[in-house]
Formats: sequence, C-alpha cells, structure tokens
Amino acid sequence: MDKMYIEDLNGEQYPLQAAVDRDRGVNGEKTISFSLYEEKWNQDYFKNIDACWKVGFDGDDYEIVIPRSKARGKKAMWELKAVHRFFIDMGNSWIYETVSGSKTLADRLNFIFNGTGYNFVIVGSFTAQDMESFGDSSRIDLFQKVLTQYEVEFEIAGNTIYIRSQVGQDTDFVYHRQLNLKDISIEKDSTNFSTYGEGFGKDGLHVTYTSPLAAVPGIGIRHQPPIRDERYTIKDNLLKVVKKNVDESLVFSITVDVAELRKQGFQGAPNEGDRIFVMDDRLSINIETRIINISENFDVNGKLLSTQVTLSNKGIRDAYQAQLSNTVKQLQDILEGRMKIPYNVLDDAVKLATEALQKAQTELLFENGIVAVSKTNPNLMVLLNSAGLGVSTDGGQTFDNAITAFGVNTNLLTAGAIHTNNIQIIGTEAYFFWDGNEFLSMDPNDQNKYVKITPGLIDIGGGGIRIRRKDGAYFIVDGIPQYDFTIKGMTPQFASPDVTIAARSCFTTSNEPEDFQAYLFRHQGRYLRVNVAMFTGGSGTAYMSVEQSYPEFSGWKRWAMVSSTNTDANSDNASAEMLIDLGVPTGGVKLIYLRLWASSGATAYGREVGIWQEE
Repeated sequence: MDKMYIEDLNGEQYPLQAAVDRDRGVNGEKTISFSLYEEKWNQDYFKNIDACWKVGFDGDDYEIVIPRSKARGKKAMWELKAVHRFFIDMGNSWIYETVSGSKTLADRLNFIFNGTGYNFVIVGSFTAQDMESFGDSSRIDLFQKVLTQYEVEFEIAGNTIYIRSQVGQDTDFVYHRQLNLKDISIEKDSTNFSTYGEGFGKDGLHVTYTSPLAAVPGIGIRHQPPIRDERYTIKDNLLKVVKKNVDESLVFSITVDVAELRKQGFQGAPNEGDRIFVMDDRLSINIETRIINISENFDVNGKLLSTQVTLSNKGIRDAYQAQLSNTVKQLQDILEGRMKIPYNVLDDAVKLATEALQKAQTELLFENGIVAVSKTNPNLMVLLNSAGLGVSTDGGQTFDNAITAFGVNTNLLTAGAIHTNNIQIIGTEAYFFWDGNEFLSMDPNDQNKYVKITPGLIDIGGGGIRIRRKDGAYFIVDGIPQYDFTIKGMTPQFASPDVTIAARSCFTTSNEPEDFQAYLFRHQGRYLRVNVAMFTGGSGTAYMSVEQSYPEFSGWKRWAMVSSTNTDANSDNASAEMLIDLGVPTGGVKLIYLRLWASSGATAYGREVGIWQEE
C-alpha cells in the first residue's frame, strides 16, 4: 500500500499515520474517516488542518469535507472525514449549457467530462436515450442522471471512470445460514414502505401497480407518492419506474464479516458488485444477490484488519415477496399449535436442552410445592413453589442454581448469545455502564474521572494506569512511569583541553567542535531532550551540538546543533533546546557527546541546563 499523506492548501505534503475506516460501494462512492491526535511527528501542521486539505490513501486522492476538532484530556485531536476527489471535482464544476433530444451514452459522458481531467471507458453497448433539457447543473448531478437513465454503474481507477451495466464479477461463493450467515436484518420504514403506486405521464398516460405484498393480511394497500412527469410518453417505461419505487420501498440488508468467509474458503478480497448466493431456510430464501457496499478497517501501517460487506436487498426482496404469504401462514400455524417448529432451526444449546428434557425419567411429587426427582439418580431434583425455582444435585440439601424473588443464582449459564440493551452496575464509589458498544466506568462525584473502552481505544480521564511488576514494585502509577529518565554527565566533566571549565559557563576559542561533556546511558525513552545556555564573546557565533563517535560513521555523527550570536549571558536568548528522535527504545547502552566551538575570532560560552529521555 502507498504511503499515507496529508496535503495543505499550498500543496505542501506531510507524513500521516492513522487507523482508517474506508467505505466503497457499487455507485463508485469512496470515503475514508480517521482520528488524528497531536503528536511530535505531526506538530508542524496539526493545528492548521482544515476543510479542503487533501489526503492520499491506498493510491487514491481524497479531500477532507468534515474536520471536527476535539480535546481528549491534555491532547487535542481531529475526527476527519474525506471524500474521493472525483466527487469533489465533479461537484464543484458547473455546466451552464443545455442540450435536448436523443443522445448516445458516449455523447452524454463527453458532454459531462470535457475539460475535467477525467476520462471514461464504456464497457458494453447501450442504446441512445431521450432526455429533455439536459444540463445547467453540476457535473456530478448530471452524471448521476446518466447513470439512472442508462441503467449503468461505474468504478474509478485513477483518473479513468469505467462504465458498465454492472460492476463486480460473478462468483460461486455461498452465504449459508448454517455456515457463515449469522443474521438477516430486515428494515421497514413505515413512512416509505408501500404496496401501491400510480404514475401520470404526457397526454393522459396513466399506470398503476399493486405489489403482491398488498394481499398479505396486516399489510394491505399502502400508497407510494405518485409520479407526475410529462417526459414519459411510453406506458411500459412509466410502469417500470412506478414498480421499481414500490418494490424497493421494502428494505432488506445483510451484513457479513468477511473474516468468517475466509475461513469457509473465500479466496481473494471481495469487491463491490460481486454476485454471490444466499440461502436461508428460515425465510425460504435461495437466491443470487450482490455486494453493494464494503466497509474496511486499516491499522496505522495500512494493514487490513477487518472487512464487512453489505449485500443487495433486490434478490432477497423478490424472494420474500414470493414466499411471504406462505411464511406468514406457517407462523400462524405454529402460534395456533397446528404446526411444530422445525428441529433443525434451533440453536445448539436449545437442542441439547430439548434432548435432555425429553430423555429425562422423572417423578413428580407434591410436597412443599412441585418436586421433580430423577428415577435413576434421586440426587437430581427440581423444586418449584411460591418462593421460586431451584435445581439441586444433592437431593435437596442445597440449591446452587435457583430463581427467587432475590434474584438469579447460577453456577453455569449455557446460551448461544445474550442480547442486552444496556447493563448498569451502580456501586457506592463508581458507576459501570456497558451498552454492547462501549464500556464506561465513571466516578459518580466527578464525571471527568472515567475509563472508557471501545474497539481499539482505552480512554482514561482524570486518572491513570497503575501497573505492578512481578516483584511487587509499581512500574506505572497514575499513568506515570516510575523511572528517572534524567541523564547524568561523566565526573569529572569530560572536556577537551581546549575547553576551559569555569564556574557558570565553560568556554573555548576553538573553531572546531571540542568535547564539552559525555553521557553514557541506557536507551529507555524514544526522545532525547537537551537544554543548553550559550552566548558569544566578540563578534561571531557560538555553536553547540550533540554527536556520536562510532567507527561505522567514519568519524562523528551529528544528531543536532544549535547556534547563538547573543552576547548577553543573562538574556532569554541564551537558552536553546535540541530534541532528538532516538528511535524505538531498545534498552541498549548509548554514548553521546555534547560539543562546543566558535566561529573565527569569537569565544563560545556554554553550559548544560538539563538532559533527559522522554516518550
């Protein structure tokens, strides 16, 4: 994957590291979103980020459309959403000219793309279409109209737009309820769901359409807003649109984790538009459908972590319309006792419980309630009375598993899934909340003291992490490492003969770097911060640097350098700082030198103020 970058309005590019969520669909849409915290590596541009900045990710160019700044503890952060540049470029360009009449698809696309920097390739053949007053709108709006009118789809590769009747490929992969299809989410919007529609065209043209779902008890006739458009002169064309609006008002959605699919033998990455098969005996579905949207999560190194695909509702909707009446009838028969639930649709835990109950040989006694005792093992007992329900394995001496007015007590809970809307545990000194999406622990007296856990993030406010080592010593207390990263110089001071050691500042007239002090330390922090004070005597410049001497460097390797022409030892300008990235801490030993020298004719004065490692 190409390196990720961010670009300001002046065209200056900066490095970027962030975990990215990307969505891409059959309509060509591509969006990314990511969070960015203020760090040392991005401090040059972090505070200046704004809308219209560009982002490069996985070979595509995006533009930030929604920058949202926040404060998290002591750090600032951005939540950024960016849209593929194609949609920005085409949305910001307007065509004032209008054309009418029948045009080929190529004619329409030439009209739209001329002068944009984008080109197109048409895969397949498509008949000309008549569109009145086409133009006087943004290029992206006109492009969307062409997609609808010519019933085509598109995909973006660089600056080339590929136009096809359908994007994606045919596959032989099967989503099956018992293998990899965990759930079907059926969404119905009562304001949009309809079973009947009418259309009105030119010269009194009138069509009606009634969905098969209107015959299902409890649904009936539900009106779709009528279409009134005199551009329609052919009955079949108008009926087609009315039927489409009514049929697609019933929305289905299937979301599947592709990590599960790879375990089932799915080869390669799924692409938007791919055709696959869906089988679910609960709804009598056995159809072919398509992937219409893909959501992907990448880590900061661009590695793909997870993929979820959303499947088209079209094939499922058609199958549902064909089978709904029979499904509703079967459900009514089950509820009224005329039909049993098929055994093979039960979850495994339910099957095991059913088999255990059916095979049990019990005897019912009426003593202090209803007592069920196993004939083969009298220690196995169930007691039901007004106080509750208890299960015993020692003949009624104790009931380790019981349901009473005081709550539920159990040593073993077997379930396929536990669905909760919101768990709240209220203590005297802390509140705990868990809604399935995040875990939150909060101080009831101070809402700024909390711990929040969400996928990929632990957010702590008003406190810190405490970690105790194996030997009992604390490594981190309140988020602060219990190590002193201060570095001590050698004793006596490791200085060259040409450097004079004085009370407040050492000095030299040498025009070549001279050793001022040496430091031997263990590499435990990522950054080395060196603070010095320096000034010059005479007209010239004083220099100080941090260097290493290793044979592989063929001499000295300079990490950082500062200079000063200040002649006042007591002014603020006498202070200088060097920040050095030592890389990922290795724990190995490092030897560095602080060096001092002056330009010709000057005297360089300097002293170390402080030197330490930090994260």
